[in-house]
Amino acid sequence: MKLPLYIILFLFGLAIAQSIYFYPLLPEVVGSHFDVAGKVNGTSSKMGYFIVYFVSLVITSSFTVILPLIFKYVPTSMINLPHREYWLSDERREESFKFLNVHFSWFGVATMLLMVIIFHLTFLANLSPIKELSVPAPWALLVAFVLFTVWWTVVLLRHFPKPS
Repeated sequence: MKLPLYIILFLFGLAIAQSIYFYPLLPEVVGSHFDVAGKVNGTSSKMGYFIVYFVSLVITSSFTVILPLIFKYVPTSMINLPHREYWLSDERREESFKFLNVHFSWFGVATMLLMVIIFHLTFLANLSPIKELSVPAPWALLVAFVLFTVWWTVVLLRHFPKPS
C-alpha cells in the first residue's frame, strides 16, 4: 500500500515549507519545552530546535519507509507478536508481514502528523507576545493520538488471534 508513503512524503514537504516560513521569523532562542499550563520552561537555539524537529521526523518516518524493508529479515524470535510461531510460520509469514507493514505505516503517519502539528503550535507560541502554547490544542491532539493508538493496538491483536 503506497498511500501511507505518499502521506509521509507530503508531511515531510509540509514540514520543509513550515520550516522555510517560520525559521526567519523566530528569535534565536526559542521556547522548546512547555509545561502543562502551556508556559515555556525550557529553551534551545533556533538551529538546534529545527535539527531536533527534522531528526524526529526522520526517525518517525522510518515506521513507514525503513521498517517494511527490514521486517522480513528480522529473526522470528525478535518479533513480539501474539502467537508468533503460528502467524510467522512459513505458510503465513508473507501475509503477516504485509499486514504488519501496512499497520506500522499508518502508525508512522499518525505519529508524524502529530509531530508536524505540535511543532507548528510551538512555532506559533514562540511568535506570540505572551510566548505560551495554546493549552487545549496539544491536549486534544494527545487524546486523539492515544485513542488512535488504542484502536491501532486492538486491530493488531484482533488480526493475530490465538489459533484454534
